[in-house]
Amino acid sequence: MKRYLVLGLSLLLVAACHNSKAPKPVTLKNTVTEKPEDVVFGNKDARATVFMYASYQCTYCRYFFARTYPELKKNYLDTGKLKLVVKWLDFGERPKMLNALQAASCISRYGIYDKFHELMIVNPAVVFTPKFDDLLDTIMEHNPVIAECILDNDNYAYLRGNVSEFRANKLTGTPTFVMNNRAYKGYYSYENFKKILEKEFQL
Repeated sequence: MKRYLVLGLSLLLVAACHNSKAPKPVTLKNTVTEKPEDVVFGNKDARATVFMYASYQCTYCRYFFARTYPELKKNYLDTGKLKLVVKWLDFGERPKMLNALQAASCISRYGIYDKFHELMIVNPAVVFTPKFDDLLDTIMEHNPVIAECILDNDNYAYLRGNVSEFRANKLTGTPTFVMNNRAYKGYYSYENFKKILEKEFQL
């Protein structure tokens, strides 16, 4: 009996995070805007913007980048139709994770973000290891601008601001996507995500 109960709860969890039906967006009270510290995928001058609240430790955020993002990049980001603006979140106020997300923001602006992002997607727990500290030291050693960016902001005001605006809009759960100030919660396959884009932007 216990086995079936666990299985049932697991299926409910998957269903809650994986949206296969027509999504019902929620209009937000407060407008979401792009900030200089946000991580931007795609052309910064693209005519349409999708905001994404995400966490590297969120399984369905990682599913999005592993399964949905490649086609999204090929068909929308690389063609200049769209940019994806990611606002990384950490609700636990963990210094190691905050430092990693601060590094992500700096590397995306002043360096090559792809490899760092790939590492975080594959193994987010690496941020709690000495190996990650060594990696950041190497990155900063070879790029003084990134080093200055990381070391000059140790109060993590930007990252805490992401959490504050997420909560101010009464959002719950990641990933949450915002388009035209309407929020879509959960993981979407590429085909379902494409339908949302067509509805919101007529791309």
